[in-house]
Amino acid sequence: MPWTHYISINETFTGYHVKRFPNGPYYGRAGLIITILTAIILIGMFTGKMWMKKVNLFLAAMQVAYAVRTYILFTSSMFPGEVDKKIGIILLIPLSVLLLISAVFPKGGSRV
Repeated sequence: MPWTHYISINETFTGYHVKRFPNGPYYGRAGLIITILTAIILIGMFTGKMWMKKVNLFLAAMQVAYAVRTYILFTSSMFPGEVDKKIGIILLIPLSVLLLISAVFPKGGSRV
């Protein structure tokens, strides 16, 4: 799923395969980190351990912070209209916040 399209260089970026520029910034593979964090959080949601629910809350908060950082990094530009936001980057923040909300209110009546 594409995240951004840079009009000046005619490149579309995702969070997984980002082209390394010889003298410019390297955006990294933010999608890989977000996917790993999401998998750990989802696995932790189905465990009944109290400590895992607390770890999930911490990891979900870290993921929201990392998603905001990634959004700012991928969509910032020096000139207006240079970056075209695609559906992947638009869904990044709301889905991360939804994951945080589900970690704040865990199922099962546990006392967090």
